[in-house]
Amino acid sequence: MRAGWLALQMGAMLIGASLAGCATPSHITQPLRSAHDNHAQWQGRISVQVQGHTPSLMSASFSLRGDAQNGELDLHSPLGTTLGALQWTPQRVQLSDGSKHQFFTSLADLTEQATGAALPVEAIFGWLQGRDVQATGWLADLSASAQGSITARRISPLPEVTLRIKLDL
Repeated sequence: MRAGWLALQMGAMLIGASLAGCATPSHITQPLRSAHDNHAQWQGRISVQVQGHTPSLMSASFSLRGDAQNGELDLHSPLGTTLGALQWTPQRVQLSDGSKHQFFTSLADLTEQATGAALPVEAIFGWLQGRDVQATGWLADLSASAQGSITARRISPLPEVTLRIKLDL
């Protein structure tokens, strides 16, 4: 139990440090909430474990709104501190850490910066809806999706990545 808590704390500290260290000042942007108020919302816990020469683990509570084209993902530490807010539209992809914003050319680049791995966002929205959506290089296990648990592994390209999502039901 203590080792699990330590891993969770270390993951939260790592993502917090990476978000704070990589953000660059920019102008204040408007929240995207109005773009997808009618879309589904999910809350729970997410972890992304990257294997390889320098393994990493990101673990956080999350709140996800929208869809693969227009959405927001808020990440929180175990103590409730906001680690980062990811926002995307067809025109803008950004990561905010409060007063600073960092802009990206793609959603894959954004998720890699925030979690340590480029995530298949379109497939994740399908998985959250219980659909077995295929994503190149990823194998999803939806056998426990009715209980709010999703696991997916990226086996190609290396390094291997394990994504775990546990929804608050």
